Amino acid sequence: MRRLLAHPPLRPAALLVAALSVLLLAVEGPQLSEREATLRAELAPALAGVDGEPAARYSAATDTWRVVFTGPSGEELGRASVDDDTGEVRSASLDAEAAGAGTGGDGTLTEEQATKIAAAQPEVREELAGERYTTEADLKDGVWTVSFFVRGTEPIGGIPQGDGTKEAARVEVDAESWVVRSAYTGDAVGWNMARGVEGAYGKHANYPWVWGPMALVFFLAFFRNDRLLSLRNLDLAVLLSFLLSHGFFRAGESSLAVLLWYPPLVYLFVRCLLLGMFGVGGRVDRTSHLPTWLLLLLAALAGGFVLALNTDSRVIDVGYAGVVGGQLILDGSVPYGNMPDSVGTGDTYGPLNYLLYVPFILLFGFSGEWDFLPAAHALTTFSFVAGAFAMFFSGWRFSGTRAGVALALAWCVFPYTLYAANNNTNDIVVASAAAVGLALATSPAARGAAVACGFAIKLYPLILGPLWLLFGGAKLRSLAGFLAGGGVALALSFWVLFLGGTPGENVRLFYEKTLAFQGERVTPWTIFTQVPELAPLQSPLTVLIGTLAVAAGLYMLLVPAARTVRRLAALSGALVVGFQLTVNYWYFGYVVWFEPFVFLALLLATDKSTPLDGSEPEETKSPPAGEA
Repeated sequence: MRRLLAHPPLRPAALLVAALSVLLLAVEGPQLSEREATLRAELAPALAGVDGEPAARYSAATDTWRVVFTGPSGEELGRASVDDDTGEVRSASLDAEAAGAGTGGDGTLTEEQATKIAAAQPEVREELAGERYTTEADLKDGVWTVSFFVRGTEPIGGIPQGDGTKEAARVEVDAESWVVRSAYTGDAVGWNMARGVEGAYGKHANYPWVWGPMALVFFLAFFRNDRLLSLRNLDLAVLLSFLLSHGFFRAGESSLAVLLWYPPLVYLFVRCLLLGMFGVGGRVDRTSHLPTWLLLLLAALAGGFVLALNTDSRVIDVGYAGVVGGQLILDGSVPYGNMPDSVGTGDTYGPLNYLLYVPFILLFGFSGEWDFLPAAHALTTFSFVAGAFAMFFSGWRFSGTRAGVALALAWCVFPYTLYAANNNTNDIVVASAAAVGLALATSPAARGAAVACGFAIKLYPLILGPLWLLFGGAKLRSLAGFLAGGGVALALSFWVLFLGGTPGENVRLFYEKTLAFQGERVTPWTIFTQVPELAPLQSPLTVLIGTLAVAAGLYMLLVPAARTVRRLAALSGALVVGFQLTVNYWYFGYVVWFEPFVFLALLLATDKSTPLDGSEPEETKSPPAGEA
């Protein structure tokens, strides 16, 4: 530096730079005031419970504020470092032992401090920004639960209280450690599904390294490599687009998830309706470009993979309710109105839903607790395997071995079959029943039994009644066979209503707990709740879908050329998807409902020599030798 200053031409410039540097250091000061820095520190979650006197000092060397909180005797309760430029709290720590002196000497939180900690959580501050709110706090088992209430009655963004307010946020704080155990806002307050808990629903089915390869195999097995811009490839892309919405669901972004699952549902509804009613897009040039042996190998691997993952999957509330209902039947009680508190509203399904668990309870037992529930896993395994064989039988019967293998692969490898199976609910059970019904679609009695069993499991398959009744035309033998098959299935299911109490009372309970409850249910899992402006359309659309169900049946009656299995499957898929578009509650486990119909309608190559695309008597014909 001396040599630099000794150089005559550089000496003035060096002195000028030095002077400017000193001037800048002198002029530059804190951007935040002492009060602003203190407020930033107080809002830090780690310091939210501190109840001491703050003192803030600015450090020019580090351009930060050091905020210290002291107690009445001068003891340090907590400290924080606040960045002067951004206002961000770089670090914060609380001396819980010293701070405890301000709470009674034992370090436990008071209600006021717990509320302060809860209010300081970033997600709570964001949810309540600009809102006037009230709070309630309850101490139970060493944990403070702090609830925040705002004005509003909408069923989204919190839990309506019936007094013009709703609980918009809820925080749990450990009274001893002062640690925040959980903080939920908006829909997550009342719905575990909205909390984005990793693996809570479907477990392994949520991991990209699981659903990603399965989705890729599904797409590669059926896409048209000769025509990339084809209707087939669009169908595949739409079927897999549920994964986009599911990504937001997994992240706890319920509003975006709901809005994004409607485009694929609408597409599938229109696509299946046009195919079923008018034959639009009904010609399929080929099932797959892969050899049959490879399709079979992939189906076996995918099926084994699903079954293996199920051994480490969870049983969610619906599966637990099914097992409890089965045990109640074994004990001589009707499930409706007799469910324990741990089950909640688990008695909202048909009696066959509970009956199906009975043999597996007898085989594997039931501890009475919500544990691994081997009976639920066993029924899921049975249903998945039955569905796979039913899909194979459908393809084999209507289009040959290659088609059967392809449909079995679609069932086993499509990510949402795994998702439904890993939740161990009745969704995989009712989908399997639909697959069996479709495989036996040329038998009136089998169609009647399938619709009745579906209704006795999950209620919604009743919408297929007119279509499946009139698929055989107006022939008395066909109509009588359908009614006989349905009547037997209903009798074998609804005898449960004669258990305990009086049949009349049990019928009333069944209606109130199932059809009435589902119709009046209010949830955030529908576009009619997320977008209130669309709510007036829900009832008209529901009536429209019901009318369409009758119209589809009449269409089959009046247009004999439409009585092909492909168009039956397409219209069935349209009705199921259309029903889902109008319901108060939807989630990704429901995709499996329409899988059998959509897969058969959209994936199998055209074959006019069989009931798939040609007409034949109700009697079963021998299957073709294979697909060209």
